[in-house]
Amino acid sequence: MKSGLELSVEAQRLHSESLVFDTHIDTATHLLWRDPDFGARLDAGHVDIPRLREGGINAAFFAVWINDEHSDLEAMRLALREIDAIHRTVDAHPDDLVLALSAADVVQAKAEGKIAVLISIEGGRCIDEDLGILRTFYHLGVRSITLAWGASTGWIDSHNEQRHGGLTDFGRGVVAEMQQLGMLVDISHVSDKSFWDVLETSIRPVFASHSCCRSLQDHPRNMTDDMITSLGESGGVINVNFVSGFVGYGMASGHVEPTKAPRENMIDPFDFLVKKGSGVGPPIGRLMDHFDLAVRLAGSTHVGIGTDYDGASHFPVGLDDISFMPLVTEALLERGHSSDVVEGILGANDLRLLRETL
Repeated sequence: MKSGLELSVEAQRLHSESLVFDTHIDTATHLLWRDPDFGARLDAGHVDIPRLREGGINAAFFAVWINDEHSDLEAMRLALREIDAIHRTVDAHPDDLVLALSAADVVQAKAEGKIAVLISIEGGRCIDEDLGILRTFYHLGVRSITLAWGASTGWIDSHNEQRHGGLTDFGRGVVAEMQQLGMLVDISHVSDKSFWDVLETSIRPVFASHSCCRSLQDHPRNMTDDMITSLGESGGVINVNFVSGFVGYGMASGHVEPTKAPRENMIDPFDFLVKKGSGVGPPIGRLMDHFDLAVRLAGSTHVGIGTDYDGASHFPVGLDDISFMPLVTEALLERGHSSDVVEGILGANDLRLLRETL
């Protein structure tokens, strides 16, 4: 665990003993475009093996992200390259990392003192509207797909673009095939209508890998109260996102809303995600507001953590990278959540979901 953090004895114990699971980091983009020494503490980004260890992370979904500027076919090719980068990184660090394909693999990894790496895809257009390609991704180790990202695909609307009226018939086939295969359907980034269509179509629980509460921060990427409640009632999990723009500021003072760095100063897609502009993030307390509301709406067994580290430039003050995750445990306890509830949020809730879906 990271040294120098001011933690209570209970927070230290609970964080060390719990399964800590981050359901969304964009580290695959870093691995592909810069081929870093992942076993070293890196200057760039928010995630590497030393910082995963310091943060007490036992498992994480490494998200394969492709910018919307690429065609579906180009996106598929880049997705394959990112998946290869993940596999090569895991193979290069067998003492620290292991590929996980099931809940049992996650549990075994923790027992062996290793970090379970699960693969997800952020943006379903990577399947190029072909269920055969979807099945091939499954065989390559992909266990979750965020159905859309910024733009709509040919079969589902995103939070930014509604041109189908939700989920098309082919999109319903995608959801059905994913659940038949044993892949976790991710509704972060989809439109509101698409969310309801996915719930109607699903025969197994789904999740939001990295989403916040819209009633606290009015952003179309965030989920409404009704959506969060229904997600919990259907057995799913909302994993709270740490990105400043989705967390918001509330009544906090002294914080200047962050801006992205100028596009001309970015050297590659990883810069597009993480390069900082001006401003600072909100206080940790504002992030805790989202956890509190999600627990009230979805139920304490239906909330988890999806930080979006390596996928954005600004996070709450004090949570600069994944090594600071123990502070989240401390903050949740300070908000009055019981040890059992905090253990669920840290990872047990998502582990249960994996058991029910993979």
